[in-house]
Amino acid sequence: MKKFVTEKLSAIAEELGFGSANFNVEVPPRSSMGDFATNLAMVISGNPRENAAKVIELLVKLPEIEKAEIAGPGFINITLKSEIILSELAKILEQKELYGRTSVGKGKTVNVEYISANPTGPLHVGNARSGPIGAAIANVYEFLGYDVTREYYVNDVGIQIGKFERSLAYWYLVKANPALEFPEGGYPAAYIKETSEEVQKNYADKLAIIANNESEMLKLFREEGLRLMIEKIKQDAKLLGIVFDKFSYESEFSETGRSKEAIEKLKQLGFTAEKDGAIWFKRPDDANLEDLESVLVKSDAGKTLTYFANDISYHLDKIGRGFDKIIDVWGANSSGHIPRMKAAMKALGYSEDILEIVLYQFIRLTKAGKSFSMGKRLGNFVTLKEVIEAGVQPDAYKYFILSQNLNTPFDFDIDLAADRSEKNPVFYIKYAHARICSILAKTGEDAAGADLSLLTNEKEVSLMKEIIKFPEIVSEVAIDFQVQSLPHYAYKIAKLFHDFYGSCRIVDEAVEIRTARLALILATKSVLKNVLNLCSIEAPDKM
Repeated sequence: MKKFVTEKLSAIAEELGFGSANFNVEVPPRSSMGDFATNLAMVISGNPRENAAKVIELLVKLPEIEKAEIAGPGFINITLKSEIILSELAKILEQKELYGRTSVGKGKTVNVEYISANPTGPLHVGNARSGPIGAAIANVYEFLGYDVTREYYVNDVGIQIGKFERSLAYWYLVKANPALEFPEGGYPAAYIKETSEEVQKNYADKLAIIANNESEMLKLFREEGLRLMIEKIKQDAKLLGIVFDKFSYESEFSETGRSKEAIEKLKQLGFTAEKDGAIWFKRPDDANLEDLESVLVKSDAGKTLTYFANDISYHLDKIGRGFDKIIDVWGANSSGHIPRMKAAMKALGYSEDILEIVLYQFIRLTKAGKSFSMGKRLGNFVTLKEVIEAGVQPDAYKYFILSQNLNTPFDFDIDLAADRSEKNPVFYIKYAHARICSILAKTGEDAAGADLSLLTNEKEVSLMKEIIKFPEIVSEVAIDFQVQSLPHYAYKIAKLFHDFYGSCRIVDEAVEIRTARLALILATKSVLKNVLNLCSIEAPDKM
């Protein structure tokens, strides 16, 4: 409906000679003000109220418009005819769970990379935040007809991996040399010792042979340690129902020469420079090479490739695989990496728009209003698994993560998330779906032949007007990635349904009214289930 109103207003603006005005169409704060409000008359030249009168004169001639009124200095409030809303309700009843799906993505491919946590440890609540976010984005694009690949990028080279392998090896070497000091900057957590013991158990014979060959021993601990950690990460992700289609490894690019090929391409195009013995990416907006993170090849004796160089190669690989859009979900601490990555893509001849970066802020666990730590067995962080074991159901975790603005740090309330009552918003929403299923099971009726024009009660109309917004909500998320609108929308539907059910009887009403209201709750059930599916949250039949 919003799209419809926007298109009609654009046509009217052109007809009146206002040109392609950049105006907004929003839902007003009070239903008494109408279905939509626009600032069109205020963003074009001339007197706003006079402009509004001209727009309204043409607007009310449209068969879909019930009325249009001037508000304040020049806003226009618009009310649609009930027939338009009812026809959309009928569409939901016809299409059911297919409602809102489009073919806009048909024949197009999208790669969504998310979580991609450092493989030196299990998922913690910080990097696990990107799991529900990435999954929701992938779900939305798939819902809109795109062929979606869900991907995890493993950073298996670099300084941290060196510390990881030496930390693992320490627990093997210290058995023969109790005085051995733990590696400086290593990982002292218990999970490292446990992983090392597992490698030692699985490869006892091989370790006995290569014990005096440091490079071979470290290689074994690195490769097997990473394999075990990736398996743990996969299991942790499955706690949230997340399964990836592909795992890509940084070493694939650094060790095969593909990153060097990418650097050579940049060099040929004139986008590299040498400074202080290193090779830099020469960004147009960094002519003096002041961004240290733009180094592609370090100045050390081994001419080590940087993460940036490998990341360029990795994204070229994605493009080479034919993706029309690439979406990366990163922590906010990687925000500085965005301009150099987009500049690199542009330098290599690709549109900056092919790469979309979605950032998320950190979270802090709280319990009883205070910062909450679940112990240090696994190091100085709280794992996703610990949170689930503390009584937070996966669906509750997903809801609380998704419902927060990505750009805002937030406190994750363990008590509320673990609550099993209607105080917990995700249970409140699920209860709405389960209650609808219960009503339908009791009536044993469908809504065939329902006279939807009988739905005139204020509570009925409010619920109808909300559920028909679903297609626009989904389309907007695909554009702006503000996934928090999905759980908020689900909660609003649930609240409006509960309000409706508290005021409008169904079972004991006359057959015509009962059938119309059954039609309304059937449509509500379809939309609510769709929204929950996009959030990867179960829509239960019973609770």
